[in-house]
Amino acid sequence: MKKQILLLLLFSFSNMFSQDSIRYATHSQIFSLSPISKRVDKVNGLVVGVGHYDSRFIDKQTINGINLEVNPTALALPLFVLYLPEIIKQNKMNIDKDSLKIVRVEKSKPLIQMNGLNISSGCFTTSVNVNGLTISTFNKMNKINGISITGLGVQADKINGLTLGAYNGTNDLNGVMLGLFNETCSLNGLQLGFYNYSATNSGIQIGILNMSKSRGLQFGLWNINNKRSMPFINW
Repeated sequence: MKKQILLLLLFSFSNMFSQDSIRYATHSQIFSLSPISKRVDKVNGLVVGVGHYDSRFIDKQTINGINLEVNPTALALPLFVLYLPEIIKQNKMNIDKDSLKIVRVEKSKPLIQMNGLNISSGCFTTSVNVNGLTISTFNKMNKINGISITGLGVQADKINGLTLGAYNGTNDLNGVMLGLFNETCSLNGLQLGFYNYSATNSGIQIGILNMSKSRGLQFGLWNINNKRSMPFINW
């Protein structure tokens, strides 16, 4: 009798876990509100909402299509403007300290893989990789493959493409930066702005003040590299 009861209990628990796994099984769909439900791991179409936020219950969510956000992080815009000089100063200290890190990206969950068009009034607040075009007020990302247009600025570990904003900062640039303040650890491409900084310069800097810890071609009112300081042109 005891053996029969034990088998019945085991069967009941097994059935409960099976139903739970089915209930929370992830799937894809063509439309979703954001934040995206933890039951959805992929949206092939349109996402509309208030943004994507940290959640330890979700590892990764992919958007293939369009992501539209009325993001409340835009309310922090005055603080970003106020502390922008301090952000630039801290980035400079980080470069001086370990020479190859200007942006420290924290790996949080979920990882949002955005393939397509992102338009937001604010910014992403979790780990993000973007393949395509992103238009927002400001942002911090893991990787950008494509075009980033921001009102204030962007920070990313790696940028392959074009960034346009008042401030642009990255550890590894393969492409073009257009802005007032541009900073990168590794420059393979073009920086065009009022102030340009690179730890390793394998490209071109064009601006009012250009600074580099290595060589590279510089055009500006004043140009500084590891060998000399010159007006107008340096190499």
